[in-house]
Amino acid sequence: MAAVNNVIFDWSGTISNDLPLVYETVMKVFEHYGISRISLERFRLEYTLPYMKYARKFGITASKEEVDEVFNSHFRKLGFPDPLPGVHQALEELHSMGKSMIVLSSHRQRFLEEEAKRFFGSRNYFVKLFGSVHNKEDEIENILQQLSFGLKGTIIVGDTEHDILAGKSAGIFTAAVLTGYRPKEKLAAVKPNFIINDLSGLFKLGIL
Repeated sequence: MAAVNNVIFDWSGTISNDLPLVYETVMKVFEHYGISRISLERFRLEYTLPYMKYARKFGITASKEEVDEVFNSHFRKLGFPDPLPGVHQALEELHSMGKSMIVLSSHRQRFLEEEAKRFFGSRNYFVKLFGSVHNKEDEIENILQQLSFGLKGTIIVGDTEHDILAGKSAGIFTAAVLTGYRPKEKLAAVKPNFIINDLSGLFKLGIL
């Protein structure tokens, strides 16, 4: 098996422990559009990306731009998330191994940049932060070409089916991580190459 030299990370639920903040913000969006609050458990079971697909499921007919405006107006008022446990150690080890790392996330670009700076300070682990990516399946191949990431040497690590399907569509390795938004049974259903409990599991796969 070829060595993996390039790692694409999702952000929310993979690096950032922002599930509680995102859940509460989505409930604010629901309230804005007159939709009843749901439980966190139901949110985790039903949440889908791209997020406008999820909004339409609940009858939100507003444009993406309008929904984004409502979301953005509430999100940062709820505070800042923290990185998930073990993230610093995993990124430091990958960096020391000479791996190229990027973030590919639907999280809004300005929030992503603010949080990366808050989490890591001047430590620059990532070649680039790609935020505000609504549909990763549509964008991932262009990003791979842009960065000259070879397919056999690249893995995407994420906590949703959308991350895994994006990686499969591009022909790269996929690793589902269980620290975030979606439960194991949902992730297993899309058949990732690997399922790991947290980012430390990457070093047990034998592909780095």
